[in-house]
Order: sequence, then C-alpha cells, then structure tokens
Amino acid sequence: MSPLYLSLFQAFKRSVLMLFQAAPKELRNITLLTLASSAFPPLVLLFNKIIINEISNLLARGAAANPIALIFQKPLLLWTIGGVVLLNLFSDSINTIVSFIFTSLRDRVQGFVQGRVFHKVANYENIALFENPELLNIVQLAEKGVQKLEQLSFIMITTLNGIFILIPSILLSWSITWWIPLILLASLIPAIYVELKYRKQCWEVENTQASINREMNLYKDVLMGDSYAKELRLFHLQNLLLERWQSLFKRMFIKMEQVRQKGTAIVFFWSTFSGAGVALPFVYIVIEVLRGVYTLGDLALYTGLILQLRQSLYLLISSGSDLYNTVLSTTPIFQLLDLQPQFIKNNKFNLNTLKKTVNKNLMGIHIKNVSFSYLGNNKQIIDNINLTIQPNEMIALVGENGAGKTTLAKLLCCLYYPTSGEILWNGRDLRSLDLNEIYSRITVVMQDYARFPTTLRENVGFGYLPSLHDDTAIRDAINQAGMAKEVEYLAQGLETLLGKQLETGVDLSGGQWQRIAIARALMRISSSELLIFDEPTAALDPKTEHEIYNIFRNIASNRIAIVVSHRLALARLADRIVVMEKGRIIEVGTHDELMGLGGQYSLMFNRQASSYQ
Repeated sequence: MSPLYLSLFQAFKRSVLMLFQAAPKELRNITLLTLASSAFPPLVLLFNKIIINEISNLLARGAAANPIALIFQKPLLLWTIGGVVLLNLFSDSINTIVSFIFTSLRDRVQGFVQGRVFHKVANYENIALFENPELLNIVQLAEKGVQKLEQLSFIMITTLNGIFILIPSILLSWSITWWIPLILLASLIPAIYVELKYRKQCWEVENTQASINREMNLYKDVLMGDSYAKELRLFHLQNLLLERWQSLFKRMFIKMEQVRQKGTAIVFFWSTFSGAGVALPFVYIVIEVLRGVYTLGDLALYTGLILQLRQSLYLLISSGSDLYNTVLSTTPIFQLLDLQPQFIKNNKFNLNTLKKTVNKNLMGIHIKNVSFSYLGNNKQIIDNINLTIQPNEMIALVGENGAGKTTLAKLLCCLYYPTSGEILWNGRDLRSLDLNEIYSRITVVMQDYARFPTTLRENVGFGYLPSLHDDTAIRDAINQAGMAKEVEYLAQGLETLLGKQLETGVDLSGGQWQRIAIARALMRISSSELLIFDEPTAALDPKTEHEIYNIFRNIASNRIAIVVSHRLALARLADRIVVMEKGRIIEVGTHDELMGLGGQYSLMFNRQASSYQ
C-alpha cells in the first residue's frame, strides 16, 4: 500500500494529459491566441526600425513645416506607423481575451482534478488511508498539488509564449552576426542549471516536511475548530498549543530559508555572468553603428532584439523552473490516484476476476487464524483469532479498552483487511466479494458515528437512499430509535437542519445524535444479513439504554448480530459472549457459563455490578 514511484517525465506526461482532459477547448484557444500574439514583438521591432530610418532620412533634409502632410506623402512610413498602432491594439485585446479564457481554464482544472482526488479518497476500499502517516502525507501533498496543477496550464502557456518569441528573435539576431545568439544561450545555461537544482532542493524540503505540515494543520484545527473551543478555554490551552504550532512553523521555515539563502547567492552569481553575455553583443552593435555599418534604425532593431531575446530566454528559464517545480508538486496526485489497498498486491485474490455476490446459503461467519497490524507497525492489534459465528446468532464482544474489539468489528465489515488469515462469509473470503454488495448487506452503528451537516431527513435517510423520501420509513426508524418526541418539537420536522455550523441549524445532544445514528442504521435493516453495533448506547441514559437493548434483540432475530460493548448488561442478551484481551480471544460462552468459569468475564461483570450497588 506504499505509494508508487513516478519519474519526472511520467508525472509531466500525466499532468499534461489531465489538463487536456479537464479543459481541452480552453487550452486550444489560449495556445492559438498565444501563437498569434508572439509574432507581434518582433514585428513591432522591425516596424520601429523602418520608422526610425525613414524619420532620420527626412530630418537629414531639414525640419518639416507640415509633419502630418509629410507622413502621408511617405506610404512606407504611414503604413509602418499604422502597423505599430494596430499591433499594440491587437496585443492588448488578445491579452484581455486570454486572461478571461485562463480564468475559465483554471476553474475547470480545479473542479476536474479535485473531483478525481475526492472520488479516490471517498471510494478508497478501506479506511487505512486515514490512519497511516505515510499515506496521509500523500493525501496532504496531493491537495497542495491540485493548486499547482491549476498553475501548470499558465506555466505551459508562458513557456510556449517564450518559445514563440524566441524563435523569430534568434533568426533576426542571427542576421546581425552568427555568434550573438550563441553567446546569449551559452551565458544563460549555468543560470538555468542552478535554478532547476534550487527548485529541486526546495521540493525535497517540502516533501520531507510534509509530516510537520500535517501536524501544524492538526493544531490549526484544534485552535480554530468549534469541537475544541470549550475545553481549550476552560483548561487555558491556547498558548501551549499556539507555541507548538509556532515551533513547528519555525522548524519548517528555517530549513526552507537555508535553502533559499544558499540558492539566491548561487543564482545571483550566475545571473551576473549571464548579464555579461548580453553586454558584449550590445557593445558590438553600438561600435558598428558608429562605424557606419548599421543605421540608427538597425541600432533600435538589434538592441531591441538582444533585449527581447534575453527577456524570452529568462522567461523560458523562469517558466522551465516553475514547470519543474510544479511537476514535482503534482506527482503526489498521481501517487494517490494509483494507490491500491494493501491486500490487492499482497494476497492471492485477483479482484477483477473474483468479484462475486454474497452467497445466500447461510453458513455463518468463519474467522480463521486472523491477525492484523497497521502498516509500518509490527504490533499485532488482532493476534491469530479463530471464531465461528452461526447464522442468526447474536455475539457480544467484550473486553477492556485496547483489547481489539472495535478493530475486529471493522475487519468484519471490510473497513480493514487482515494482515494474515481469512474471514469467510457464507463460505467465501470477504476479500473476493464485491464491496458494494457486502456493504448493502451490513448494518453498522459505530461509536464514532457521523454527524452530517444536513437535514434530519437526510441524516436518517442516508442509511438507505432508496427510502430517502419515504416519510413513513424514516419516521418508523426515528420512533424505534426513541427520538419521536424530540422530532415533534422541531418546527421544520424532517426538514430541520442539524448542526450549529449551518444557518438556522439545530444542535442536538450527544445522546440524541447517537439515536439519529441508530435510526440511520435501522433504515436498511430489512436488507441486512449482518448487524454490527459498536458501543451503540454509550451516550444514552439507563432508561433509553434498556429500550435500545430490546430493539437490538428484536431486530437481530434471523440475522447475525455482533455487539461491541463495555456495558455487560447488553452482553447478557447475546447468545454467546466473546471475551478479548490484548488482541486475543480468551473466553467464549454464555453469560451463565462464563460466570461459572470465574475468569475475566466474571471479574468484569462483578466489578460493574458492584458500581451500581
């Protein structure tokens, strides 16, 4: 599941292809307009030469009494003056049009690339993407790369503009003498090399500092987010966390500043050297004009060409280094888009050929020698577990915090995949089944349930989209979750916006939000074969908790049900209780059997019971 390596050429090729996929019409129009406008500067210089020579000849004959009439008597002078005016007008008009087209191109590219990134992250086949630091760095760098890819089109157009201006400038400067363009090019090569090397060093610093940048964003979320606002103030944590953010910023800034200072000194030295390469042709032109070899018009043309050639070369250097830096920055986008879940490469299954539907011949769930550890961490969160869950059986997973209960639940609903071993559902390995099919047959309520910033209808109806507009089904689910009375007091009913971040939004208590999550799960209960409840009553009062227990027991009939809970009162309702400790199963049996055993479950149950006495 590590990101694939991409060469600079591969990243550039894919970046350009993505630009053409995102905005082909805008790229075509900008390229054509840039090609047309690039011919204007050399033509203006040529026209200026003619104008200067014509005016010099007229002045050599004496001052003119009527200059305007004289201009009209000289067709060449008249047409060249008109040509300069028109070329400048066309150039300004084209630049305005290009700026409008580029704005449209930028928006299209942003929407297209962000859509691809969002689709990849949202549809990634397990949640390891959000729990592995290396992959989180790739995600963060990809987000920054989206902004860089927006700039790539502008950089490419600027580069094309420099090339289109450079070619006629070189041809015209060659007409002065053959060695002028060679000297200009040779004097700029060291500066180009140093600039590219500097950009690469900057990217390497940015790449290695990705984890620091991500940590800074975490502190930013704590300092700016409403979820932490109360405790941040009550415990006076503002200065402590702000100092940590500033310390991380300082570390990153100092490292980057060292590269900048060193790069600036080297680039300045070689830029001075390239400036000397421009001075020699300029002095040569002046001397040849004084010798009478060239006219004043030639002086204006050739010095303009030299300066234009130098400008276009610098434009190419700057654009080339920007292009280099941008391609480096866009590489994580394609590393993210190419990322595949770990089991695809490390398992015997080929998902393209083994995507099957769930077998309806109920055989239960068989967990065989399953172990799990996070990528890059050798600690076994789940350690060689074996368990068989019969059809229509309700299992309670219990144990102390960190025992591995929630991780096992996530493995069963394919949010993770085993590091080793296999989980068979009705005789088939979960990794060989179609994920959409699996998810459609699982109902889950996790302890870290989602609070969607949308209407009450959608917060519940998201559990089964085909019934999103079925008021009866939604109200039945709300009623079963024990939220009917609370909903009656909402002025907008099912259309009430939930979440104080929204204008007119209503905030709910933790227990109410949890019941909304339960109602959401109940929406798809009719099509579910496997129910997983992870601490489903953690935020509920004892009376409501008892009501929810009975709901669970009723809806669990004729289905496999797995309940993860610290509260052992719920475990007593299960057909069997599975006790976990340090990633292993240490006890399995009914409540009475485990109490008679006098082991860990008995100790836990008696401890909880004594707290209520």
